[in-house]
Amino acid sequence: MKARLFLVFLAGITLAGCTALQTPSKWDVSTATDFAHPDANHAYYEFTSSPLDKPSVLDETTLSEPSYDLGDDEDFTAENIESAYGTYGDVVVTVASRKFKLGDAAGRKEMAAFQNALDTAYSVALKEFHPSGFTYAMSSMGAINPLSDIEVACKLSERSANQIGQATCNSFFNTVSRRYSQLIKGAK
Repeated sequence: MKARLFLVFLAGITLAGCTALQTPSKWDVSTATDFAHPDANHAYYEFTSSPLDKPSVLDETTLSEPSYDLGDDEDFTAENIESAYGTYGDVVVTVASRKFKLGDAAGRKEMAAFQNALDTAYSVALKEFHPSGFTYAMSSMGAINPLSDIEVACKLSERSANQIGQATCNSFFNTVSRRYSQLIKGAK
C-alpha cells in the first residue's frame, strides 16, 4: 500500500510539473518597459574652439603665398556653378608630360627648388598664353629614391589644348628646367 501511495504521489508531482511548464505564467505584462535614454532625441553639439585647432608648427615660420596678377578673364571663382558650366565645364586633358631627373641623392632642398621652379613656370605660362583650365600634376617616379625622378603632366582644357596647348606646355617645361637649374646652381 505504501508503494502504491508513493507511486500515486510521484505521478501527481510529475503531472503537476508537466502542466506547470505548459501553461504560461500569470504575470501581468500589460505595462511596457521603456528602455530609451531620456535625451535620445536631443542632439548635443559643442562648438567651442580648442587650442589644438590652430596649427602650432606653422607659428614659428611664415609661409608666403605666390602672388599672381590675374587678368579679368582669369577669375577662377564662380558664384553660381550652373551658370559657370559653359565657361568652366570643358574637359581637362593631358597635353604633354615630361620626366625631370633631380639626382640620385635628391632630398628636401632639391624638392623645394623644384616646387619653386614649378610655381614660377606656372605663373609665366599663365601670363604668356592665358590658357583656360591650365594646371599640372606631379608624381614621383624614382625607384630607389622617390624624389630622384619626378614626372610632371601639363593639363589644359580641351579648347585651349587644341589652340595653344603645345606652346603653353613647351614654355612651362622649358621654364621649369631653366629655373630649377638656376636655383640649384645658386644653392651650391
